[in-house]
Amino acid sequence: MRSMSRLRSIGLGLIFTGAALGSLAASPAHQLLKLGDATVSIEWDSSWQVGQTGTDAPPNSAEFHAKDPSQLQVMLSAHMPPDGAGVDEAMRSMVDGQAKDLLPQAVEKELPVEAFKNGDTHGYQVCATDRAPKPGEYKYICQGMAATGNWVVGYTVLYNDPGKAQAKKAVKVLQAMAISSDA
Repeated sequence: MRSMSRLRSIGLGLIFTGAALGSLAASPAHQLLKLGDATVSIEWDSSWQVGQTGTDAPPNSAEFHAKDPSQLQVMLSAHMPPDGAGVDEAMRSMVDGQAKDLLPQAVEKELPVEAFKNGDTHGYQVCATDRAPKPGEYKYICQGMAATGNWVVGYTVLYNDPGKAQAKKAVKVLQAMAISSDA
């Protein structure tokens, strides 16, 4: 009898251990991207790769892309909020400007700026379709600004048709990114 309850206890322990390990395996992985004095944490897709920023890129920037960068490329840059202006107003104004810049080349007749909020992260974004992308260019773009704490991160998501699902996921994780200061 005693050995039956001991076996039952061991069996239950193994079940609970297996369940705990299974939930750990199901937890999403996160990637830390260094953007100058800020670090961004995003939920990471195992098919994405951290890329090298160009030599002309500022030190407060980073990028990642799909295995085939022609499908998806994402660029980020961190900024301190502007002095004297509200963060929300400044972000909205920047994204409104991006929408106006994109409109002449866009398929869409209007480019609405969308607000988002996910936990402590909030911001604005605009997405457009290029009416005539040249060879080697991207057909779609989403540009936005997100803020948490004392940082604002601008992002650009460029993609083509094969990268649509990855782009949708990238936009979702950017809208939920956590930004921390290294200073």
